[in-house]
Amino acid sequence: MAVREQALPDRSLLLRTLAPVVGPISPDAVVCDVTASYVWGVDLYPAGTRATRTRPHVSVPRGVRTSGAPVVAHRDPVPAADRTEVEGVRITTPARTAADVAARAPSVFVATARLDAFLSRGLVTRRDLVGATHRPRSGQRLRRLRTALRYSSELSRSPGESWTRALVLEAHLPRPVSQCPVATDEGLFHADLGWPDQKVALEYDSLEFHSSAPARAGDRIRYAAMRARGWDVVPVSVYDLRCRPERLLRRLLDTLVRRGWSCPPWRLQRVRDRVRAYERNPPRLFDRGTD
Repeated sequence: MAVREQALPDRSLLLRTLAPVVGPISPDAVVCDVTASYVWGVDLYPAGTRATRTRPHVSVPRGVRTSGAPVVAHRDPVPAADRTEVEGVRITTPARTAADVAARAPSVFVATARLDAFLSRGLVTRRDLVGATHRPRSGQRLRRLRTALRYSSELSRSPGESWTRALVLEAHLPRPVSQCPVATDEGLFHADLGWPDQKVALEYDSLEFHSSAPARAGDRIRYAAMRARGWDVVPVSVYDLRCRPERLLRRLLDTLVRRGWSCPPWRLQRVRDRVRAYERNPPRLFDRGTD
C-alpha cells in the first residue's frame, strides 16, 4: 500500500531535531508513539502543544541508558518489520504506530478515534492493523486495541464521529453505517452514522465545522431534506458527548425501537444497563482539548 503522508506544520523541523537526538542513544533506538504519529500526519498532542517543544518518544532496547537524553523512553521491542526510516530517522511503521497509540489510549473511545485517523488518511489498512494486534502486549492494552479495531472505520470524518460510533457499540446498540447514503429531493447526502433499515441518521455537529451561520443553515436544509424522505435525524453535539452521553443513548434507543428495531429481551436489558452505568460513571471519550 502506498502511504500518503499528511504534512503537519512542524514535521520537517521535528525530523531535523530527532536525528541528532535518537542516533547517539543506540543503533536500535526507534522514534515511536505520538512522536511517530505526528511524523505520519496524525497529531495526537494536546491542543496548543508543539511537537518540536516536547520530549520525543523513543523505543530503546532494555539495558540501554537514556538518563542523559531528552526523550520519553519506551522499552517495548520493535522488530525490523515494524520500523522504517524517514529522512534518515528510524521510526515505527504506520501500522505499528497506529497500534501503539491505540493500545496506550486512555479508553476504547480514544483508541477507536486514533485508529480511524490512520485508516481514513490511507496510512494503514485493516489488514495491517490485524497483523499489528499479534504483537506482544499486556492483556488490557491488547483487549483495548482489538476492541477499537472492531469499532473502527476508514470512513470516519472526525474524532467526534469516531467517539460516537464507539459509544453506540459499547452500549450494545446495532452497528451503524458510516457515511450512510441518504437519497433526498435535494440530492444524495451522507449521514455521519446511519441505520438504513430504520431510516435513522445520526449527525455529529462539531464546533469546528457546524458553528457558523452558513453551516447551521446548511444543516437545517440537509436535515429537512432527509426528514422529508422519511428519515429521523438525531443531531449530536460535543456537549451531548461530554456531559450527557446516557441521554444521547437513551434518545437513540427510543428512536431505533420506535422505527422498528427489535432484539432479544436479554440484549435490550444489556443496553439499558450500560446506559444506566454511563449515567453513574460517564465514559472518558476525549484525550485532548478538541471536539
